Amino acid sequence: MRSPIDGRVSRALLTEGNYVSGVAGTASLLTTVVSVDPVYVYADVDEDTLLKFNRLVESKQLGNTDGGKIPVQLQLADESGFPHEGTIESFDNRLDPATGSILLRAVFKNNDDRIVPGLFAHIRIPLSERHEAVLVDERAIGTDQANKFVLTLTPTNTVAYQPVTLGPVIDGKRVIRTGLSAGEQIVVNGLQRVRPGMPVSPEAEPTGKESKVALR
Repeated sequence: MRSPIDGRVSRALLTEGNYVSGVAGTASLLTTVVSVDPVYVYADVDEDTLLKFNRLVESKQLGNTDGGKIPVQLQLADESGFPHEGTIESFDNRLDPATGSILLRAVFKNNDDRIVPGLFAHIRIPLSERHEAVLVDERAIGTDQANKFVLTLTPTNTVAYQPVTLGPVIDGKRVIRTGLSAGEQIVVNGLQRVRPGMPVSPEAEPTGKESKVALR
């Protein structure tokens, strides 16, 4: 017998000498085959996210691949970040009224067999147009009751308190939605040892577009 798809075969459920049946409803299962490259990943998308996604697609604000597909990213349980790149293949034709969600199907290349059929994974889909953002190390973010803040460095090397609004984590760095501008210096190490208005002797640690400061 020849499999209709390429993939990985399971164990043989029947071997030579066993009786088999081809009658509908009682047909004998010989084995199973799963596709491994590419692999298809399914995820539930809630109604609000779907509506926002559709608006962005209609206004052509999402980055497409060369084939016109919407890019998505995948993270396995033992991975940091979202190292696997794929595309959205399709959405279901209706929302589930019991859960208020719709089923998304994405396709990913799996040349190294890293993604095993049946695994659970996290999917990240774009919900905004591409834009520049300020990223900072999580160590630089402090909590003041319900507010988040960073300590910035003034031109006279004194510490200043700066409230910020946080965004998502991207590649291990936190997006700062409001409160910081590109090029500002912030305190990373010694956050608990300094107070606003205190003079410091900074040691610069340039890391990309934002400049961080580690106290001596």
